[in-house]
Amino acid sequence: MKRIFVILAVCTVLGSCAENVEKLAGRHLDNAKEAFSMGNYNIAKQEIDSIKILYPKAFETRRQGIKLMQKIEETEQLRAIQYEDSMITVSQAAFDRIKADYAFEKDEQYQDIGLYTIKSQAPQRNTDRTYIRAQVDELGHMTLISSYRGSSYIHHDWLKLSVGDLYVDTPESKDRHEFTDLGVYYEWLSFINGNDGGAAAFISANKDANITYTLYRKTGPDSSRPVYRNLKLNKDDRYAIAKLYDLSVVLLSLNEHKAARDEADRHLKFIRSKMEASAEE
Repeated sequence: MKRIFVILAVCTVLGSCAENVEKLAGRHLDNAKEAFSMGNYNIAKQEIDSIKILYPKAFETRRQGIKLMQKIEETEQLRAIQYEDSMITVSQAAFDRIKADYAFEKDEQYQDIGLYTIKSQAPQRNTDRTYIRAQVDELGHMTLISSYRGSSYIHHDWLKLSVGDLYVDTPESKDRHEFTDLGVYYEWLSFINGNDGGAAAFISANKDANITYTLYRKTGPDSSRPVYRNLKLNKDDRYAIAKLYDLSVVLLSLNEHKAARDEADRHLKFIRSKMEASAEE
């Protein structure tokens, strides 16, 4: 009989402790609910995390906390989707306003992504000169191309562009295409996907200034020599590159917001699948 009383006493104590743990944990859950209702999602999530850390045996409160966490994450993704949709609308409108200023080229058979250019910079229109041209793909990635024409190859690797005491150096590029035509030597040195050391941004910022540039060839790991000095970047080329730089900024923004929107939508579907699974349990 005495043993039965002991067991009952122990059960009572344990039950009381469990109730106390749930009560203490419930305070954090109430704080989380209040923070969530006020839109303070980070604070709400911190309160829910505190339940798991401080009261690991408050099973019922932790279960409710998990449901609230899922609701918070769902709300965050819905807000993210709403924001990205608004930014896509703004970026798309900006693109629609300027897209008529560019030539668009895409071979549906061989190209997955088309290119925007300025007609005046087309290589077939400029076979008689050395110049810098640019192009932007549909995703907004800009490529700057140093087009050289001469009586022999110079194998240039990088450029220095200057306006007075201001200058910018491109990185070294190995993306060089060389060919000859009727005894004339051509080189196209490309700085792909915006990897131009800030040269396009420099040209855009100084489109109304006299920009000169020099072509360099690497002669060793840490040395180079100029192989074509003090070329002038004419006004038409400066303005063409600046316009393409503006296009790049708009398209990069548009596609970044589309990607963020898609990611938020995927996350939302994943969260809702967990919510459905929890409801079934």
